[in-house]
Amino acid sequence: MGLLAPLGRLMFSVIFITSGLNHFFQLQALTAYAQASGVPDPRLAVLVSGGVLVVGGLCVLLGVFARLGAAMLAVFLLASAFMVHHFWRMEDPVQAQNNLIHFMKNLSMAGGALLIVYYGPGPFSLSRKKRETSLGGMKLGTPLR
Repeated sequence: MGLLAPLGRLMFSVIFITSGLNHFFQLQALTAYAQASGVPDPRLAVLVSGGVLVVGGLCVLLGVFARLGAAMLAVFLLASAFMVHHFWRMEDPVQAQNNLIHFMKNLSMAGGALLIVYYGPGPFSLSRKKRETSLGGMKLGTPLR
């Protein structure tokens, strides 16, 4: 059962790492999309959010500063949901439905990220291994209180 945590971290983080890299590879297109959505300073926003996605995704994947990485991802997801996927302002029903789906996906994934913030990375994480070694093998990973 312990393998579920690293598998879950992998499955959760892959979308952020690949999407973050895409922010750099598709900078012009994503800048235009952000600008059309009304995001302030869209080029900078795309660059910063790309970095947040890659770093946050890698933190969660490796379990190093996983809580911080997951918090970064949650902030991005909530900002993206409300700043980019504003379905409530769209007149075209197809476009509104598509953005509602993305909005709800972002809320759901932000919830998953907050669970990682609360519970930590779980077993087979690099930070857990380091803590166990420094604390004489004592197992940590309890929820934040």
